[in-house]
Amino acid sequence: MADVGPELVGVHDAEATAPYVARAADDRLENVLGADRPLVVVTGDRLAGTSRAVHRGLRRMLGDTRFLAIADPHTVDLARALTSAAETAARSGPVVVLVDDAPPAVLDQVVPEVVGRLSTDVRLVLTTRRTSLDAFVAGPTRALLDEVLVTMPADGTPAGEQVRPVLRARAILDPVGWSSLLPLALLRTAVDWERLHVPAPLTPPLLAEVAPVHLAALGVPAPEPEELRRVARDLVRADHGGMRLLRATRRDGRVHLAADRLFSHLADRDAAGWAVPEELARDLWGRLGPEERARTARVALARGDDQVALWLATQVAPDDLDPEALYRLGVTLAERSAAHTPEPGRWDRGAINWLTAALDRAEGDLVGRAHRMILAIESRRDGVVDVPAARASADDPAEREAPRVRLIQMREVARA
Repeated sequence: MADVGPELVGVHDAEATAPYVARAADDRLENVLGADRPLVVVTGDRLAGTSRAVHRGLRRMLGDTRFLAIADPHTVDLARALTSAAETAARSGPVVVLVDDAPPAVLDQVVPEVVGRLSTDVRLVLTTRRTSLDAFVAGPTRALLDEVLVTMPADGTPAGEQVRPVLRARAILDPVGWSSLLPLALLRTAVDWERLHVPAPLTPPLLAEVAPVHLAALGVPAPEPEELRRVARDLVRADHGGMRLLRATRRDGRVHLAADRLFSHLADRDAAGWAVPEELARDLWGRLGPEERARTARVALARGDDQVALWLATQVAPDDLDPEALYRLGVTLAERSAAHTPEPGRWDRGAINWLTAALDRAEGDLVGRAHRMILAIESRRDGVVDVPAARASADDPAEREAPRVRLIQMREVARA
């Protein structure tokens, strides 16, 4: 571990060489690493300095330990990786396995059986974003993660902003000043790929296929795919005002194009940011398998992109989603159904299906919330409650203003 450079643990560019500013969380992390704990999980927001803190802590506390870095956390078989680490430990001494920026695909594998295989000879260290940690990880797994969690502080200016060119990055994200918006559309595509933790590698041909979604959002017609691939190659090779917009890594044996993390950070926090487009979710639906769509939908829900999650979760088996996630999807579809014009209530049955699936495994107050939402939908469909004006027919103003009265016809029943 003492010979491992920061780039191997997910630290890039200026972050790797900037002076390190110690924080109180660093002392706690070093205490945890020095206490022979077999599992350590470190979380924080994007640019919180999580990867740098872990690199520093491991070098200081476990410098004489063998190191195994997981290259592609989206496809790794964690149990198999730990078996390989155990074989190395038997020959050469203790091993620390590090997964940087662990997505839900890794967190889902941290089950009691896997944790039970860890020891002082084989340790597992994970860094993960709060979004991934909150992406509806199964209850028993979340309990294991919380028990060993070290949180990097979120107060004040993130550590990454102190060493990265924030003003330059903000200017790059602004469409004003671009002579051609093609590079910006490619950059936004890569940023949204990272924001959703999409499990598929963003290869140059795939980037060219998906980029028209963001070109349309910018009001630019899509050029030929070859032109987009050429622009993508230029973005990897050249700096833009001192910043590399895209970098090429390896995922699943293929080239993966990723944007600088600072752009993802600003897209979520800065006024120059943008929402993940629903059109991207529609495109991803056809490219990802059901299990991959379920995990990406969970990340979207954790981010608050409920409509994006709804598109991705279409035709996903309910068993692949947590009850709370099913409830959120049902509420989102119910709201969309109520506001649909000119067919209000068009997707009410689908919303009830999501809510019913949530009830199958619901506990605590979720049962009551799901029941109340189902009753509200059924009441609206039966005409028991007033229909909101937003759901009235768009081409009939008089119908919107007319009072809605529910008529009950009484009929006489002959007595025996």
